[in-house]
Order: sequence, then C-alpha cells, then structure tokens
Amino acid sequence: MSASEILARCDHASCVIFDCDGVVLDANPVKIEAFRAALADEDPTLVESFIAEHRRSGGVSRYAKLTRFYRELVTVADPAAATAAALERFAASARAGLRSCPEIPGVRVLLEALVSRRIPIHVVSGGDQDEVREALAHHDLARFFHGIHGSPTSKREHLEDLREAGELLPGGVFFGDALLDMELAEGFNLAFVFVAGRTDWPEGRTEAVARGHMVIEDFC
Repeated sequence: MSASEILARCDHASCVIFDCDGVVLDANPVKIEAFRAALADEDPTLVESFIAEHRRSGGVSRYAKLTRFYRELVTVADPAAATAAALERFAASARAGLRSCPEIPGVRVLLEALVSRRIPIHVVSGGDQDEVREALAHHDLARFFHGIHGSPTSKREHLEDLREAGELLPGGVFFGDALLDMELAEGFNLAFVFVAGRTDWPEGRTEAVARGHMVIEDFC
C-alpha cells in the first residue's frame, strides 16, 4: 500500500492514535535487549521463555511484566525490591537504544501530512511515558503529537481518558503492531491498521486480515 493510500485512509479521521515501538520508532529490538539486561542474573532458559511471551503480548508495560516475573516465575525474598532493581536495569539499557533506533520508514511524512490537515494525533504506548516522550523529542517527532501517553498507566486507561475528554471520537484510526492494539481499536470503535514490518507478532498479519483490518509494512 502506498503512502498516498495510507494518508487517504486517515484523511477524514476524527483522530489518529499511534503505538510507539514498531509503529513510530523501530524500537522492539531495543526492548528485547533491555529485558535481557534487566534479567541478566536469572536463568537464561527462563529469560528466553519470558521474552518469547513478551513478544506475544506487546503493548503491556514492563512494570506489569517484570512484576509478574518476580512474583510468579521465580522465587525471591523480596519481589518488590527485585522488580524495582530490574526496572532500573531495563531503563538504563532502553534509554540509549531508543535514542539511536531508526524511525519506521515514512512515518515522519505521514505525521507532517496529518498535522497539515489539523487531525489530532496521539501516541498511546506501553512504554514508560517519560522515556517515550524523551525518545520522540530526541528524534524531533514529539512536536507532531497532541499527547504522548505511556506506562505505568495502561493503554486502555489512556484511551478511556481521551474518550472522556472528548478527544477520542468515532471515526478515529489506530496504527498498532500488537494484539492488544487490535483489541483496543475494536473495543473503542477505531479503524485498526496493523503495521507489520517491524512487529514482534508476525502472526498478526493473518489475524488482522481475518478480522477485517488493513495491513501495511510501513508508511512508504
């Protein structure tokens, strides 16, 4: 699908929602390496199993995932302290990676076109909110968005808040690359577009088509 066809899909949208990792920034590999850094002292087999689960559950925050790891998958004396330390290691690894990772091809041109049409644009991400804002500012992308929303607040809560504020209206479009994104778009009556080129969930191509959604590789 061409850039002009993607823009036409959004031309009369009431709003456009973007996930961040795999949709605006090619950051999914950054997060995988950050989980490995966060769990460097844990059993490697368990860590790789955890990462495989992470790939299948994109859009869920690191806070929820690492809390589950230390409360359900391993036995430690103080799960809260272990989780906090892992979160610090994750953040240290992710911050540098987010600054250096590339943009998804064509996303900047699409954002410029949406802004020129005065279409409200938001990022709703499972990534840490401050981290996502810093990364998008570093890439000179933050200026395009009306709001940049991340964890620890969940994506669902952010969408509910936007709807309550009158900023999430019928006729919106949601660009995402995870099952959670697809389910949220359906639940909030947003047209969903699956961005497949950098996803951690390759099965999503088939699932998106089966559910009647558009699939694109990137925004070019």
